[in-house]
Amino acid sequence: MRAWVLLSAVLWYLTGVGWQRNSERTEKGFIYGKPGHPVKVYVKLHHNSPVLVCMDFKRAEKETVDPTYLWVGPNEKPLSGSNRINITNTGKLTVKDFLEPLSGLYTCSFSYKTIKAETQEEKVVKQRYDFMIFGKKSNRRIFPEPSIYFQP
Repeated sequence: MRAWVLLSAVLWYLTGVGWQRNSERTEKGFIYGKPGHPVKVYVKLHHNSPVLVCMDFKRAEKETVDPTYLWVGPNEKPLSGSNRINITNTGKLTVKDFLEPLSGLYTCSFSYKTIKAETQEEKVVKQRYDFMIFGKKSNRRIFPEPSIYFQP
């Protein structure tokens, strides 16, 4: 019986269901990236997307020196602010009035500096975060469960 419980817990973790999902989304509704793993987000059509943060949760808890953010949309072109796309100075992206053609891969490149205290040596660190955003028409649940299921 214990082996079955352990196997279930491992499979639960590996499929992205359960406690792993909780670390991606905060109480404020922010969704953080995961280095090396695209985060799947489902958004009801004609609603705003959740706030996508161009960093992982652990990085957000640390001080960041000279951060830069570059968002690229599904058409592989850099995103800039518009009436539908909102990008903040702190690397947060929101898509307003989400439509099905806006579905796809949204990638953010995040870079910042680290400074060694003893030598004052600077190093630039770069990280990439991928978000797969899908528009959905109804309130029906999606199986298998997505990484993030956003319902306004």
